[in-house]
Amino acid sequence: MGTFLFQLFSREHPAFVHVPLGLVVCLPIMLVATYRSRYPQTWRRMAFRVALLALAASVLTMASGLYWARMLNLVPPGAILPQVASEGQALQRTLRSHEISAAVGFVIGIISLLILRKSYHEPEKWTWTTASFAAVLLWAGVWGFGSKLGGIMVFGDAETNKAAAAAINAKKNDAEAELPIRALDYASLEPAQTAPFKSHAHGDRLARTWVTASGIDDFTAGKPLPVGSYAVLSTALDAKGTPGPLYMREVKADGSQAFAFYWPRVPEASRAETGGEDYVYWRSPHKSLATCLACHTTTGPANRP
Repeated sequence: MGTFLFQLFSREHPAFVHVPLGLVVCLPIMLVATYRSRYPQTWRRMAFRVALLALAASVLTMASGLYWARMLNLVPPGAILPQVASEGQALQRTLRSHEISAAVGFVIGIISLLILRKSYHEPEKWTWTTASFAAVLLWAGVWGFGSKLGGIMVFGDAETNKAAAAAINAKKNDAEAELPIRALDYASLEPAQTAPFKSHAHGDRLARTWVTASGIDDFTAGKPLPVGSYAVLSTALDAKGTPGPLYMREVKADGSQAFAFYWPRVPEASRAETGGEDYVYWRSPHKSLATCLACHTTTGPANRP
C-alpha cells in the first residue's frame, strides 16, 4: 500500500507543480497592493506567508518530479539529473533544463523570502519592498520557464517529436530491440566446454560458453573470433542451476566488438550489480558494458578467466 501511494504521489507531479507556481504568480500582485493600499503591512505579511508556503510546496513538488523521472528511467537510480549521452536525447536534455530551472528558482525563492522579511520589519524603507517585487518577478519568471519545459515534455514540441520518431524507426529496424533473440537461443550454438566452469571474471558464477559454428574452431584454439560470429556465456547462480545472466560478445562487420548483458530476473541480493534494477538488458555502447570491453581488448580470448 505504501509503495502504491508513493508511486501515485510521484505520477501526480504535473498536477502538484501548479500549486507553488500559482502561489508565486500571486506575489507580484500582493506587492503592487502595498503601494495602493492603506494597509501595506498586511500585504507584506501576506506576501511573506505565501512565499513561505510556495517554497514548502515546491519541496514536495520537486521530490515527486525526481522520483517520477526515476520511475520512467529518465534519471538513473541514485542520480538527480538525467544523463545525456547524445544530442538525439531531446527529452533528457529538456528534463535537465527543467530540473535546473526548478533548483535555480528555489534559490531565488529563498532570497525573495529573506527580502520580504526585511521589507516587513523595515516598512519605512520602501527600497526593500521594491527589491522584493523585483525578486519575486524573477522567481516567477524562472519557474514559469521551467513549467514551459515541463509542458514540452508532456505534450512535445518539434524537437522532442522528431527525436521520438527517430527512436521508433530505429526500434523497428532493430530485430533485437526488445529481447536478445540470438543470445536466448544459445543452446543452438556449439558448446565450447563439456561442462560448466567457475568464471571469476563473471561474478564467480558457473558458466558455459556457446559459439557460432563459424567461430568455434578459432575460439577453442584461442584465436580471435571471425567477423560475423558471436559467443554467448550462459551462467548459473548455484549448483542447482538457478539461471544467472547471459553475456554475449559479437564481432561486427567492421571488426569491432559489441556486447550484451541480459538478466531478466535479478535476485534482490544481486541488484547492487545492476544499479538496483530487477530486469536488465544492456547493449553496446551502454556504459555498464565498459568492463567487458576492457577485459576483451581484442576479438580474441579475454585477458582473464
